[in-house]
Amino acid sequence: MVLKIVKTLFLLILITTTTLLANPTADFEAANAAYKKGDYATAITQYESILKTNNYSEGLYYNLGNAYFKTNNLGKAILYYEKALLAAPRDADVLYNLEIAKAKTKDDLSRIGKFFLAEWWQSIHKSFNASIWGMLILLSLWAGIAGFILWLLAASRERKKQGFIGGIALILLSILLYFLGNSQANFEQNSRTAVVLENTIELKNGPDAQSTAVIDVHEGLKVELLDQIGDWYKVKLMNGDEGWLPMSSLAEI
Repeated sequence: MVLKIVKTLFLLILITTTTLLANPTADFEAANAAYKKGDYATAITQYESILKTNNYSEGLYYNLGNAYFKTNNLGKAILYYEKALLAAPRDADVLYNLEIAKAKTKDDLSRIGKFFLAEWWQSIHKSFNASIWGMLILLSLWAGIAGFILWLLAASRERKKQGFIGGIALILLSILLYFLGNSQANFEQNSRTAVVLENTIELKNGPDAQSTAVIDVHEGLKVELLDQIGDWYKVKLMNGDEGWLPMSSLAEI
C-alpha cells in the first residue's frame, strides 16, 4: 500500500508540475489581448498554438472556451469548459459559464442517476483536482509520522497514547485520500467522456454509416465513451440510450 501511495504521489506531483509550468507567457498574454479586442478568431488560433506545446492550465482552457462561445461554436466551448473543470472542479466561473453554454444546446435529455455509492464516490473525488489531493495525502502522511515520533519520544504515557492513536488515524486517513486522489488522477488522465461537435448527427445502432439511426444528437452534448470499433465510438447518453457515433464527430474531454 505504501508503494502504491508513493506511485500516486509521483503521478499527482507530475500533474501539479505540468500545471505549474503553464504560467502566463507572452503568447498567452497576446491571445488575451486579442480576445479583449474582440478578435476572437486570432485569440483562438493563439490559444490553440499554446495547447500544441502541451502547456495548458485551467485558465487557458477557460479562456479558449470563452472565445469559442463568442464565435457561437457551442461544441468547442463546452469541450474546453469541461477541460477547465477537470483542472479546477470548484471554479465558480467555469461552472457558471458551462451552465450558460449547456442551456443553449438542443438536446433535452433526462439524466438517469447512477448507483448512489458510485455517485457519492465521484462527487467526493471530483471535489478537488489531483494536485490538491496529492497535497492532502502528503500533509496527512507527515502528520501521521509526527504522531509516531511523539509516541516514541514523549515522556508521559498519556502523550505517547495520543501520538500512537493520532498517528494510526492519520495514516488511515492518508490511505483513504490516496484512493480519492488516485481516482481523480485517473479521471483527469482519461475521463472516458466526449462532446459532440457536429451540429446534428445520427446516433446509430451499429458502428457503420449504414446502421439504423437511433436518435439525432446535437452539438455540445456530453456523452460517455463505452467502446471503440475502427473509427466509431460506442457512447452512452445521460438518459441511458446507447449507440455509435463516428470518432470525427466527437472530441474527448
